[in-house]
Amino acid sequence: MIGSSRFADALNMPDRLKALERLKTVDSLARETLDRSARLAARLLDVPVVLVTFVEADRQRVIQYVGSRHPRATERLLPLDWGFCPLVVARDQPLVIGDVRANHDYATNPVVARTRMRAYIAVPLILDGQPIGTLCAVQTRPQRWTVDQLRTLGELATAAMAEIQLQLEFSESTRLNVQAEAAQRRTRQLQGLAKASIEINSASSLEEALNMVTEKARRLIGAHQSTSSLTRNRSWAQTVTATSLSDKYAAWRGFEASPTGQGIYAQVCRNNEPMRMRQDELEAHPEWHGFGEYAGKHPPMRGWLAVPLIASDGGNLGLIQVSDKMDGADFTIDDEAILTQLAELAAACIEKAAALDKQREIARTLQQSLLPPHLPDIPGVELAARYHPADDDSQVGGDFYDAFQSRDGRWGIILGDVCGKDAEAATLTALVRHTARAAVMIDPDPAHIAVMLNDAVRTHVTDRFCTLVYLTLSPEEDGQHVDMVVCGHPLPLHVDRHGTVREVGEPGALIGVLPQLSPHSTHFTMAPGDTLMLFTDGITEARRHGPMFGETMLPSLLKRTAKTPLPELADIVSQAALDYQGGRLNDDIATLFVRAAD
Repeated sequence: MIGSSRFADALNMPDRLKALERLKTVDSLARETLDRSARLAARLLDVPVVLVTFVEADRQRVIQYVGSRHPRATERLLPLDWGFCPLVVARDQPLVIGDVRANHDYATNPVVARTRMRAYIAVPLILDGQPIGTLCAVQTRPQRWTVDQLRTLGELATAAMAEIQLQLEFSESTRLNVQAEAAQRRTRQLQGLAKASIEINSASSLEEALNMVTEKARRLIGAHQSTSSLTRNRSWAQTVTATSLSDKYAAWRGFEASPTGQGIYAQVCRNNEPMRMRQDELEAHPEWHGFGEYAGKHPPMRGWLAVPLIASDGGNLGLIQVSDKMDGADFTIDDEAILTQLAELAAACIEKAAALDKQREIARTLQQSLLPPHLPDIPGVELAARYHPADDDSQVGGDFYDAFQSRDGRWGIILGDVCGKDAEAATLTALVRHTARAAVMIDPDPAHIAVMLNDAVRTHVTDRFCTLVYLTLSPEEDGQHVDMVVCGHPLPLHVDRHGTVREVGEPGALIGVLPQLSPHSTHFTMAPGDTLMLFTDGITEARRHGPMFGETMLPSLLKRTAKTPLPELADIVSQAALDYQGGRLNDDIATLFVRAAD
């Protein structure tokens, strides 16, 4: 065993702790990446438990806990003497134990007596050349681990950390474009998935994307049949279908069957869970009804594997299914894992392609995806926000808002407007939101955030700009202290509890126009009961006949409603702007109200 002083020195190396701290800037994305790897490890190694553990200076943090059949994730804090992960990190070497109870060096560890652990295998997770944690698999019976199993675990860990390294180096939009490159570093099986991801991303239409997904699924799994289907309004009746058949089934290549939205296919979509069965299991399943009147037209099934296509909002997009494995064997859990990974890669591409074909149908859904699903609860502060799209709902607007906590505990609030109403505007909106969230983990100062956003927009987008207000809130004895920058955006309105309305802030340059941005910060305090209104120009410039809404009604409306409950105030202002234009919005409007609690 490694000596206690050397053990402590290894865990407290400055470079290692620095790498751990750096990981926090992409914490949620890193968890998603490691969760995928942990789930895949559980399937490929066929073990009941896979753990992802980060080892800090004085404790270890278990961030993923995955079972082979029933994945779940939780976070637990454990002492350093619990288990073997700190030892793996301190040694910076894999650890393989066939039977912990038969080895005196390991049998006395508290984890052995309190759990069913019998066999253990782990590899270090390396970031910036430093071991920061482990990816480990646990078996409840003695096991002779193979070289291939250790290699598989190591390749998954390497691939995951390579992807996280990319997440640290690039913005969110750049990260999406290089996911395939990260996937190519994974195991030999996953290299095919990386290539499929690149090709599917290049599809210019929904039909082309589906055809690519279907063909890749059949070839990756090694099956004679593959079909991909999209659901209609979550009714599970597939309306867009692509089929790939080998020469064995050439006679069926022109078959068509109208799906009913019932039976075993619908079960996959409804539950959003994979299904894998032998032919006898398929025929015995209570939801399997054959093909009914289409039985003579449909190619015969020989075993079945289906996985759902899951949308970005967690709903169901459809499914990918394969049948009749070319080697004559049954579909395996490894086949299920590969097809699941393909479905995850393909889902975002299919959504993008569907947007090109059905832009009007999904424009409102896409706009909502650019906004936070809900605002956070901030102690001592009330928040309310409203968004209303323009009546031309065939395009996606660029108005957005967000609220999030920075690493120093302050709360950041952003509201802005990206020029244009198209897919590129939506992309830029996402870039600005996610870059702001990442930047606060480096330096939460509003002026710094504005500079980072200006650099990101100029780097990744051509001939586009946006306006925004960004501010931070920090509590004080007499209210909330506000630090704020305004970049080419309408100045916020400050309303005190007596109804006095005034503009606050100093106008600054647009985001994405100047090579170097020098924003000016404004500092003020919101007393208890004070309200700050942030808004896009769609509300102030609203007009039907005569003056604009912001020049006439808005200040007097805020003065009269200074003490109105915040959600009601947000509704009143939005409705007044809509009524002022005769019930028809010419531009999107977004409003965000901040009130210092009494």
